[in-house]
Amino acid sequence: MAMETAGRGRGKRRLTEEPPVDKATQQKQRRMIKNRESAARSRERKQAYTVELESLVTQLEEENAQLLREEAEQNKERLKQLMENLIPVVEKGRPPRVLRRVHSVQW
Repeated sequence: MAMETAGRGRGKRRLTEEPPVDKATQQKQRRMIKNRESAARSRERKQAYTVELESLVTQLEEENAQLLREEAEQNKERLKQLMENLIPVVEKGRPPRVLRRVHSVQW
């Protein structure tokens, strides 16, 4: 009786080359094979989905970084404009008050 490992090199299950004895055993083996194939397809779908999500994460991180740079630039420009508008008011200051006599009699 020759033994071989089945699957992806894990070596946990072993298949024999002997033909199955009865119909129930044949059905059980077919179910096991179909289940393995289904599990392999499921792992492949999961891997593809994970790769797609990782790609989306990378794209969103780049977009977020770009938006943060744009926001910082806009804040810098806004501060510059505010400072330009504020400085003339500070430099100009208030006009000097002129004191006037009101209701006073001239001598």
